[in-house]
Amino acid sequence: MIIGIGNVGSTSLKSKIIDINDKKDMKVLGEANLDKIKSKGESNFTHRVGEGEITREVVDVMGFEEGIKLILKWYVESGVISSPKDIEAMGFKCVLGEKNGANILTDEILEEMRRYVFVAPVHNLPYIETIGEFRKVLGDIPMVGVFEPSFHYSIPEFRKISGFPWEWYEKLGIRKHGFHGSSHRYLSAMAFKLEGTENIRLLTIHLGGSSSICAIKDGKSIDNSFGFSTNSGLLQGTRVGDIDGTALLFAMRELGLSVEEAEKEISENAGLKGTAGIGTDDLREILKAAGEGNRRAQLAIDLFVDGIRKYIGAFSTVLGGLDCIVFGGGIGEKSPLIRERCLENMEYMGIKLDPVKNRELNGKQGLISADSSLESRVRIYIIPTNEEIVVAYFTKRVVEEGRDLTPEEMVFRL
Repeated sequence: MIIGIGNVGSTSLKSKIIDINDKKDMKVLGEANLDKIKSKGESNFTHRVGEGEITREVVDVMGFEEGIKLILKWYVESGVISSPKDIEAMGFKCVLGEKNGANILTDEILEEMRRYVFVAPVHNLPYIETIGEFRKVLGDIPMVGVFEPSFHYSIPEFRKISGFPWEWYEKLGIRKHGFHGSSHRYLSAMAFKLEGTENIRLLTIHLGGSSSICAIKDGKSIDNSFGFSTNSGLLQGTRVGDIDGTALLFAMRELGLSVEEAEKEISENAGLKGTAGIGTDDLREILKAAGEGNRRAQLAIDLFVDGIRKYIGAFSTVLGGLDCIVFGGGIGEKSPLIRERCLENMEYMGIKLDPVKNRELNGKQGLISADSSLESRVRIYIIPTNEEIVVAYFTKRVVEEGRDLTPEEMVFRL
């Protein structure tokens, strides 16, 4: 089945065309990505056929509709597909709804997503808009949302509730959702394949523009660092992560901020960007600034790493020990320094990196823990994540079975 994958940001549109068969063998036929499409002027257009070299060009395009038409035109002209009609379904890595399974994106499901726009504004609103545009351009093909919390359905209820008034849980649905489900699902499935069993105590650590850690036991998620919203857990690129709620209320009162203004501050001007103070949340730039003596940039790195280390400790307790740790995501896969700092001085937990492997395997799949079990009882892997194959797999199932999938039904293995 030929499936289009849409990965939408507030101002960007990333896409892939994937051919996936009944054995989950996947072939990426092509990919095309656009940035800065919500404002007039130049946008960067990157694309490639299959696994070939990425080509970059600058285009003048504005809006998701124009962006979708440009991308589809390139797919046809490059021979990736002969016509947009070749696409049999579209799959989207959706963040938050109410059913949170793998769902045909009906008007009802889109309305559920709209209810959570305030909780996930950077994600839900652009997705709702873009799905509508894909419908206009591609017509009546199935559109499927694979919702991020679906992987975390197995987290026990006592970990999903908080200390808020009980009515907030029952009436408002304020509970731990957990996100990055497609990534944690892929990372864990690959770890099970490499380890030869799913009966392991596993931490999957997804570090990137947004970051999270998942505790997985006997093949199921039992905790995730994200809570109710994507503005929780670890320090994020521009989002604050875990906070003291009263500190937020105090700042709102002292600064005279409305709810919307405060939400914007903690979502767009906080996190790595807000702490480092160099105008970007790009960790490469922050590391560079720290190396040049920028104190705030160094503080941002220290805060980011410290949060990861604390979750590793906490989740190892939740799991009753560790057998395996996996790093994925742009930072997790490609930053030897961050991996090293996250795990330094953890020999007492049976965790020890091999520094040579950590550098040499950077960005590639492989085992980076010290060879001897006496040095590192916990096996440590880099696994480049592949959210698209997860989305494609469940999109294919939904279309072929002609029905939505509940979270409990969504098992993915490699």
